[in-house]
Amino acid sequence: MKKINDLLYQLHLTDQMITQLFEKQLGISLTRYQILQFLLQQSPCNQIAVQEKLQIDQAALTRHFKILESEGYVSRKRNPANQREVLVELTQEAKNQLLVSPPKHHLRVKEQMESILSTTEQKELTTLLTKLVSGLEKIEF
Repeated sequence: MKKINDLLYQLHLTDQMITQLFEKQLGISLTRYQILQFLLQQSPCNQIAVQEKLQIDQAALTRHFKILESEGYVSRKRNPANQREVLVELTQEAKNQLLVSPPKHHLRVKEQMESILSTTEQKELTTLLTKLVSGLEKIEF
């Protein structure tokens, strides 16, 4: 039992370090950054698609969108074909910052993060974390 506790605590420490790195060095939370990355591929899309893909609760996602909207990264509007649905789209400013001319310090930080693990190690870690999440979801209370 001690080994799994130690492993889970290492994951917790890793999460804290990643959170601090993103917020202090990149000036954005990892969740909001991931939302922007998803929207780069899927924009425009409805909020439900983002919620389902990133597994974020609806209230939290709304808060993230409000922040991203106030910072000029996304725009939200009602779907004219279905007024109950909210469509989210990246602004041109967000596309410029993410694709055309990202800040140089963002690129340096991301390059350093990517160099920590080899491509093979990244694949192995992804496989192991996916397996861990899947197993944790199956635990009965």
